[in-house]
Amino acid sequence: MILIVVIVFVVGFGIYYYVSNNNYNNIAPANNSQTTPPVSNNTPASNPTSTVVTVSIKNFSFNPSTLTIKKGTTVTWVNDDVVAHTVTSDSGNLLASSPIPPGQSFSFTFVGSGTDNYHCSIHTTMHGSVIVE
Repeated sequence: MILIVVIVFVVGFGIYYYVSNNNYNNIAPANNSQTTPPVSNNTPASNPTSTVVTVSIKNFSFNPSTLTIKKGTTVTWVNDDVVAHTVTSDSGNLLASSPIPPGQSFSFTFVGSGTDNYHCSIHTTMHGSVIVE
């Protein structure tokens, strides 16, 4: 019963947040990122020769949840869900998007190597990682 109440609360909060933030043009991008229209990408996300890779945010998950890229690759997270989400580093502040409204996106260019784990700060069960070679 408690789980149902928590789920209803989280979904209700997401809907409330979406409805109350209808003016998406005032959301400022964080760090070296920008809110841009969705990017078309016909290259698989794991292809390390891509210069732009797209991650879809849908059904409260990042798809793909793990991807491997080369330094200098730009990753664009496109919110294909019905509520806002963020892209937030698990540690540090490398990735720190503002809430990304449905239909909008957030982009970041990775210049250092290593593994960057991230999550949605609104829906903390959503996780992903970027491995930069």
